[in-house]
Amino acid sequence: MKTNAMRMLDKEKIAYEVLEYEIDKDKFSAGAVSDLLGLKHEQCYKTLGLLHDHDVYICVISADDEIDLKKASKALGVKNLEMVHVKDLLKLVGYERGSVSPIGVKKNKGIYFDDEVNNHEIIEISAGAYGLGLKLKRDELLKYLDAIVVDLVKDKDEI
Repeated sequence: MKTNAMRMLDKEKIAYEVLEYEIDKDKFSAGAVSDLLGLKHEQCYKTLGLLHDHDVYICVISADDEIDLKKASKALGVKNLEMVHVKDLLKLVGYERGSVSPIGVKKNKGIYFDDEVNNHEIIEISAGAYGLGLKLKRDELLKYLDAIVVDLVKDKDEI
């Protein structure tokens, strides 16, 4: 099965490896997915939708990290941010929980990756469908998405 994210990468001739996994929706987490795929949690990324007023920002952080809304607000240059509610993900971002990919999001004011991404040449992100991931080169993805890399997460001692 080809997802929109895969089609978009194909169009740009960006190489990727499709990773498939099976997990119950009630047990889903980015950490569980990275375990199933046999990858380090630090190189598996989850995509979050954040709201400021009516603007949607996309933030991508590693599996075990937790977004720091104050730090993210400052990095994005807005007064405050809140998570997009699960029930609003499809409408605002274009994906459902467990399938949110930074590729092909509906409308956004920018895509931001946590600076942990600089430590990994190859990363994994969602392919835009539940049970599918994409393994690809960090630099190609960041360039394609015109993503900004900043510190977005709580320090390890805060989690």
